Amino acid sequence: MFDTTNTPVSVSIGNPNLKPTHANSYDVLFEQYLKPLGVLQAGFFYKQISDPIYESVGQVITPQVIQQNPLLSPFPNEVLYQPVNGTNAHLYGFEIAYQQHLAFLPGLLNGFGLSANYGYTNSDTAGVALRGDRPALQRQAPNTFNFSPTYDKGHLSARLGLSYNGPYIWSYVYQNLQADPTSPTGVSQLTVPLGIKGPGGDTYLYQHTQVDAQASFRMYRGLQLTVAGLNLTNEVFGFYNGSPQYPIQREYYKPSYEFRLRYSLTAEDK
Repeated sequence: MFDTTNTPVSVSIGNPNLKPTHANSYDVLFEQYLKPLGVLQAGFFYKQISDPIYESVGQVITPQVIQQNPLLSPFPNEVLYQPVNGTNAHLYGFEIAYQQHLAFLPGLLNGFGLSANYGYTNSDTAGVALRGDRPALQRQAPNTFNFSPTYDKGHLSARLGLSYNGPYIWSYVYQNLQADPTSPTGVSQLTVPLGIKGPGGDTYLYQHTQVDAQASFRMYRGLQLTVAGLNLTNEVFGFYNGSPQYPIQREYYKPSYEFRLRYSLTAEDK
């Protein structure tokens, strides 16, 4: 597949030489059940990964590349993308979660509940083409959390959800090495303006904090009214290279709302 809308042209091909990814995973989980109804969880995880697969950084189609794959001969000096294997990677982190219905509170307050969790991950990988560092794995947000107060009592059921995903690498772009046949290692150091945090850095997904809400009320027998709102804070979605001040894409969706009446013939009147 090739895209002629870019300059130079982008060429994407498969890779029949890919090796399957293998991993050794180590997990520890602690759970404590709470009265009258709830649970507290905490866990740690560690993964050793061999031959991770990722989309390669754009590689110029040189005569040497064409010699290895003659099918690329119509695209000299264009940019080649294909999935490749890294050498190894590591991933570790922890997560905690709390969920409880606060039935011990007095009166109308005993309808409240709370669900919350937080996760932290750290990762690195080796073998990314034409770079000498160990970047984080793609699409692994270092920090994520969810916070959701709830209310369930009588005919009313309501949820408020706050979710957060920190910025993370979407695709590898940064290269600090270049092919050099005269070098004993086959590569030489490349100067990148402003370094890995500049516009030549990796492509990141912006951090995303979203607020959603939903409430339903059983009006009579099987008749139920539901009201919901998504993305109430009008959170922006997009990508940047290196640092947030170098945006490459911004998307705006606005909040969306839903009002629904539902009638069930099989519902019981409680």
